Amino acid sequence: MIMQVETFSFNKDKKSLKIIILAVLFSFLSACGSTPNALTYYLLHSTENASVLHREVKQTVVLDKVTLPEYLKHRGLVYQTSDTNLHISTSHLWAEPVDEGLTKALKGALASQNVALVRPDHYVSEESLHISLYINDLVSTYEGEVIFSGEYAVTRTSEEASFHPFMYKAPLNNDGFASSIIAMRATIETLAKDISNAVHQPN
Repeated sequence: MIMQVETFSFNKDKKSLKIIILAVLFSFLSACGSTPNALTYYLLHSTENASVLHREVKQTVVLDKVTLPEYLKHRGLVYQTSDTNLHISTSHLWAEPVDEGLTKALKGALASQNVALVRPDHYVSEESLHISLYINDLVSTYEGEVIFSGEYAVTRTSEEASFHPFMYKAPLNNDGFASSIIAMRATIETLAKDISNAVHQPN
């Protein structure tokens, strides 16, 4: 009887082993690459301002509208990387639309000035004082500061609107978006003080 003996090549087995290892490694790297980045959400308004909303109201103001530039309509936080470039983050996001967060932040800041900010559907009166807010920029920059600029219009009963341009800057105390939010809140508080002064001026 003739026995057939099958022989194995060591080099052939070694080559197969390399292929298997490379395939496993490629699968692992592909899985890592497809894993989404962790998302971080931010609030523009402070939840600690809820208590100031119950202060005595000396003036009520109706906020008719808030107009934003296109880059602030994204959910991603924005950072100005140069004089001409903006970076919109895909992992650091606003927890709510910027116009909503800005309205809440401004409402809390005005409440500390004894001014109640309300929406048109919450307060209807022919003698109401109205404001509209037009934002040009609300962004942290490569120069280590937040810039908040735009214009607000104040309309009194039977009067033409008065327009008030503004530009505020606040330094960033640390790197990162959390520091940017704190600086943004500071600029909104400055805006609230200016609006309060404007609406308390005699007709």
